[in-house]
Amino acid sequence: PKRDPQKRDPQKRELYDCYAPPGPLGIVIDSTHDGPIIHSLKPTSQLLGLISAGDLVVSLDGEDTRMMSAATVTRLMAQKSQQAQR
Repeated sequence: PKRDPQKRDPQKRELYDCYAPPGPLGIVIDSTHDGPIIHSLKPTSQLLGLISAGDLVVSLDGEDTRMMSAATVTRLMAQKSQQAQR
């Protein structure tokens, strides 16, 4: 189901899992004081409708990412990009 980021309360965050297919994800990660966030999604991203700009990336395959920079999370995603599901 698609979520409307405009209706989201910034003080109340929802935690959810997102399973990504192998290959490029078409997302841009940015660093913030809260941790890495989804900055934007390309129009061809396979994750459109599953995640939104502004979503906080709290873990990747069970590894806590909240203290990681955007560059570190991006490298980690690239290392895992050929896994069947991530």
